[in-house]
Amino acid sequence: MDDPGSVSVWLGQVKAGDREAFRQLWERYFAQLVELVRKRMRSSPARIVDEEDVALSAFNSFYDGIAHGRFPRLEDRDDL
Repeated sequence: MDDPGSVSVWLGQVKAGDREAFRQLWERYFAQLVELVRKRMRSSPARIVDEEDVALSAFNSFYDGIAHGRFPRLEDRDDL
């Protein structure tokens, strides 16, 4: 049986429409995504938006993509 706190379980639940599972993914990955964006934006000459705005947009797009079946091979943390 899968660990109820596993990314694989959350992804399956999100695909089934579970917003609480998406919140779990958010809590698990948001800070890492902000840091990744910060590193990538460091070399940008002009910053129009901040890192958190970019991360929020990415998570919104991710959720929308899951809701519309755009990630059929998304099964576990390695697929992220």
